[in-house]
Amino acid sequence: MTETTYKDGFNAGFVQLQVKDVEAATAELWAALGINNRTSFIQYRYGKDGKEPKASQAAAIEAVFNKYGVTKNIWGK
Repeated sequence: MTETTYKDGFNAGFVQLQVKDVEAATAELWAALGINNRTSFIQYRYGKDGKEPKASQAAAIEAVFNKYGVTKNIWGK
């Protein structure tokens, strides 16, 4: 069984988004993470500088991706 790791960010899921959904999904991800700037988003997206989502944030991130049809391989680079 593969253990989900959040420390590498969610870029693997982000690159699976359709181009038409990127802007809306990004706004929803910002809200799910409780952030308001691009730098923090990039840190969470790629897992840089030790940015790792809390459990509640991880669930919200997965919900955003599920809404846009991304259900597998969300976590990782």
